[in-house]
Amino acid sequence: MKIKIIYTSLTGNTQETVEVLSDALTAQDIDVAVFDSEDGVEVEDFFTAADAYVLATFTDGDGEVPDGILDFYDDIAELDLTDIPVAVLGTGDTSYDDFCQAVDLLAGQCTTSGAHLAVPTLKIELAPDDEAVAAIEQFAQQLTQ
Repeated sequence: MKIKIIYTSLTGNTQETVEVLSDALTAQDIDVAVFDSEDGVEVEDFFTAADAYVLATFTDGDGEVPDGILDFYDDIAELDLTDIPVAVLGTGDTSYDDFCQAVDLLAGQCTTSGAHLAVPTLKIELAPDDEAVAAIEQFAQQLTQ
């Protein structure tokens, strides 16, 4: 099984979350490919040659998809992702009213393009603590079922 992960991170929290996820998947003998959205990964190239796809983000401003993954987000609308298994997770700060709103926006964009959410979205408060690590590991387990 192969899983591709694309993420954007500003403070390092989302990157750390992706590292925990990648380690959890690798521990299950899953082939994992991780991409930083800032490297200009084209959406058409990302959604090929894998069994599932994970998108990870933080939330910017007033609940917005951050610039680092915004073009990728916009390009999803032009793709046919019918029956493609997608999972979305992200980090945020519960002191903001729009906690992890970008996770919901990304998930919605994918499902509008036909993808199905392979697992429920996961929202992590800031950097992953022990409880969040356990939730990420469970997310990884569910994704590979």
